[in-house]
Order: sequence, then C-alpha cells, then structure tokens
Amino acid sequence: MKALIATSLIAAAAAAQAGDQRVAIDYYTHHYDGADIALSRFHCGAASAMRTSEERGAWLACYDRFARNFRAALPVGRTIPVEVAQAMSEAELAAAQQLMNQVFVQVAQEARQQADLVLLAQGDVLSARSASGLLPGLPAQTRPLPDRP
Repeated sequence: MKALIATSLIAAAAAAQAGDQRVAIDYYTHHYDGADIALSRFHCGAASAMRTSEERGAWLACYDRFARNFRAALPVGRTIPVEVAQAMSEAELAAAQQLMNQVFVQVAQEARQQADLVLLAQGDVLSARSASGLLPGLPAQTRPLPDRP
C-alpha cells in the first residue's frame, strides 16, 4: 500500500512539473524558430551591402561568431533547458528534436547563402562544388540526440 501511495505521489509530482513547463514544452515541440542560433541574431548586416574589404572582413568576423554559437548549440536539443527536458515525455522530446533538427538545417542553409554572397562580392573564385557546399563548421544535417540533454 505504501509503495502504491509513493508511486502515486511521484507520478503527481512529475505531472505537476510538466504542467509548470507546458508553455516551454509547446514552444520546443511546435513553435521553435531558431532565433537563438540564427545569423540575424548577430546583426552582421545585409550580405549584399558589403562594398569594401573592411566591411566584408567585419561581416565575416560576425559570421564566425554565428558559426561558433551554432556549433555550441549542437547536438540538436542541447539548448533545451534541463528542467524543460526533464518535464517532457519521450514523445515530446523526440518531437522537439525533430523540429529543432529541421530548423537547424534551415538556419545553416540560409547563413551559407549569405556567406556565399559576401565571398562572391569579395571576388573570391568559388568552384561549383564549394559554392553549393556548406561552409566549414556547419553540418549538412544534424542528428537527434540519442538520449535526453
């Protein structure tokens, strides 16, 4: 009887914790937009507006800060706060990782396109392979976490 009561109390505490985190869980499972990792967060400026080598150099330094932040956020799901991840069910965690994976790939592709514009404006000769490939440090695809963050 005591074991049943203890199990019920643990289940009730877990449900209460999940209820406290419901808004955050919903964000990571349905509305995650990558604002925390996006190139726009760094305010590098419009890639097409880079006219001088100094402007391009400053833009590329800004891009480097973006790339370091992007890599620090990997593997996908790492940036989910621990208390939110602990409140998620396995299905919710998997849904969050799937959405975040899609967003990470999109953010990397958009940043690569911007960097390609800067490099092309700089007069760098890019081969067809390098122009369509990822810049160093950005993954072609990310993998979901095998376990909770």
